[in-house]
Amino acid sequence: MRRPALWPRPVRVLCVLFAVLAVCALGSLALGRHVSDTDQAGGREDTVQKTDAGQDGSDASDEWNGLKAAGVPVPGDWSRQTAYRLVVEDGQARYPVDDSESSVDPIDGMVGPVDAALATLNALLDPDTDDETWAARTLELIEPDAAGSEHPLSDAPRWWWAERRFTPATLCSAPADPYVQGQYRGGCTSSGTWDAADQEAVGTASMYASGSTDFPLPDGIQVDSLTNPQDVASRAYGVVSIPMDDGIWHITTYCPASLDGVAVDSQGNELTDLDDVDEAWTTAGLTGFGTRQRPCVTVEVAVGGQKPFWWFGE
Repeated sequence: MRRPALWPRPVRVLCVLFAVLAVCALGSLALGRHVSDTDQAGGREDTVQKTDAGQDGSDASDEWNGLKAAGVPVPGDWSRQTAYRLVVEDGQARYPVDDSESSVDPIDGMVGPVDAALATLNALLDPDTDDETWAARTLELIEPDAAGSEHPLSDAPRWWWAERRFTPATLCSAPADPYVQGQYRGGCTSSGTWDAADQEAVGTASMYASGSTDFPLPDGIQVDSLTNPQDVASRAYGVVSIPMDDGIWHITTYCPASLDGVAVDSQGNELTDLDDVDEAWTTAGLTGFGTRQRPCVTVEVAVGGQKPFWWFGE
């Protein structure tokens, strides 16, 4: 399918408002409204708190209507980001010295790249909200990148989004993913079908191809002249790949806490000192890491056949 051109945010907003007014004028029936009152700071904390009660993904409410409609796995323990355990002694953290001290553990709360990506997808794919609410939630969940630049959605109509379906077998027929590295998927059979759990088809980049990225550096970050800026900037971005019926989608998230070498407790809260704790956790990988104070946020959704904004390789 040919992808429509990307429109600037002001044009999209005007088009959305025009469409909503037209729908109201025609007296069309609005679909069930799902109210969202989140904002960039406090609202995201509300999302974390609300989701904690259903971390096994078994929430029977309508919270994940969009994911359920498209067959995408809902968030749960499987989608939590993991962190490397540190041993704290006398207020000083050290890395474990043997296997008995070492562990890589899931961190509570929807603060990592996968959960941020799934929250955005849920809004995009939700068939049960009215058009105005759908547009507002979608715009709200896609934020500027580290340099303050926006990367708008495709101008595909809403019905196109609503028709998309999660298709793990896409991984078995698609060529190797050129945009992200380190995703080892073993769920494809010799006949090209997917026989692993659906959650295993949702991948995250553990690294990026050298020399092929152009991630924006956050304002105020200084890089030594002998250091490739991408070695620094790329650590703040997590890219989640999700196989759909039109190809592999790539959802880019920005995780500002990643660049600080931050330590967190098991709930994902940043630790300002280590005086009263005997263990802490820190990022276990080379890509995006979120905290409750600075969760990962979605900055772009690239559908099948679209190139992520930060890629300039072949």
